[in-house]
Amino acid sequence: MLKGKGFDVAVLDLGIEDKPYEILDKTLDEQKPRVVGFTSTSPLYFEVREISKIIRKKLGRDVRMVYGGPHATALPVDSLNDTEADIVVSSEGENALLEIMEGKPLADINGIYYKKNGDVLSNPPAPLIKDLDTLPFPALDLYDIKRYKCPKFLSKGTPTANMETSRGCPSACTFCNKNIAGRLFRKKSPDRVVDEIKYMLRMGAGEIRIVDDQFATDIERAKMICEKIIQSGLKFPWNLGNGVRVDRVDEEFLVLAKRAGCYQVGIGFESGDQASLDGINKGIKIEESVRCMELVRKVGLESVGFFMLGLPDDTEESLKKTVDFALRLMPDYAKVTITIPFPGTIMFEDYEKRGLIKSRDWTLYNLHRAGEIYTHPNLSHETLQHYYNMFYWKYYFHPRFLARRIVKSFSEGTVLQDVYYGLQTFFPTLFPARPQ
Repeated sequence: MLKGKGFDVAVLDLGIEDKPYEILDKTLDEQKPRVVGFTSTSPLYFEVREISKIIRKKLGRDVRMVYGGPHATALPVDSLNDTEADIVVSSEGENALLEIMEGKPLADINGIYYKKNGDVLSNPPAPLIKDLDTLPFPALDLYDIKRYKCPKFLSKGTPTANMETSRGCPSACTFCNKNIAGRLFRKKSPDRVVDEIKYMLRMGAGEIRIVDDQFATDIERAKMICEKIIQSGLKFPWNLGNGVRVDRVDEEFLVLAKRAGCYQVGIGFESGDQASLDGINKGIKIEESVRCMELVRKVGLESVGFFMLGLPDDTEESLKKTVDFALRLMPDYAKVTITIPFPGTIMFEDYEKRGLIKSRDWTLYNLHRAGEIYTHPNLSHETLQHYYNMFYWKYYFHPRFLARRIVKSFSEGTVLQDVYYGLQTFFPTLFPARPQ
């Protein structure tokens, strides 16, 4: 959007750099930006804090820093006070950032927090963008897209590009942060989606990953997008990596998605215990999860099942049910996490009211440090870690999984890659840490 309005824009993705801070220092020397924008989730907040300090020290007050994203939206005042950011943008940021760049008085820009004479001021929330078709295509020319490569173990095509076809999720799961896109489902038209796909492929994308909160919220629209892709004659691999709800997909959609080039579907099963699912307002039934897995397998799509341990109503018995449920479903891949109550979620607010949050040190907010973050209502974190380890060992060393994986590895010629990533997953200490 900024580029289309004539501003000189650059993107610096430090996440793909081997020596990120050296690259940052060099870029600041060369470009001397007037405005720097950040976005982050809570686990990466500490990096925003440190990088903002580096930029302030190097460029002084000549640079204005703008911080947005899930963490900033959940905790705007803390984010202003704890970083060198001059402005926090809450929720969607396209319009607010454009108005900042155009020099509009801060008092007249909706959806921002800023400081004046040492006090934090806030403006009314900005309205959500209703017509997503009015947004420009993402400026992929600002990225060296060839660097975003994935091995065959993780993708069918390379480089991989993320694509958003809708915003918002009407569900009310307590573990999910809805502060950015909200619960109002807004969508791009099928024709716009196909035009954007064509653009991304022209820019060098070899695979597209749909990152919508819920691609299949409007199932008829989802089917129409698949039909439009088929009619266009486009041939490219894509996946629904963010996951679909088990109560939204049907066989017709899955068949169309596969015909249109989709090869993998993420599925949010979360738990094998109905009471635990009800406790997070997931709004699904165990039998719906079973049915969804059966349909995905019948159609022949690759599946990635998402599971969570340590939901608020979990007990040791429900943890056992979840492990057993994953083995019963046996998707092609399974990912499990120890539940973390992130800022901006109903779960975080509930735990904080109950005095269960032990730390607001956001550097701890990853599944490996859960015991330092909060006290679970029913379980020790030693128990959670035990079942987390059990889940992965039982699943990935299950004879059914190993047999299926070995056959696939030989048929696709990925034996060495599979061995490498298997060792990296289960024996991470064998591999050196990423250089800083």
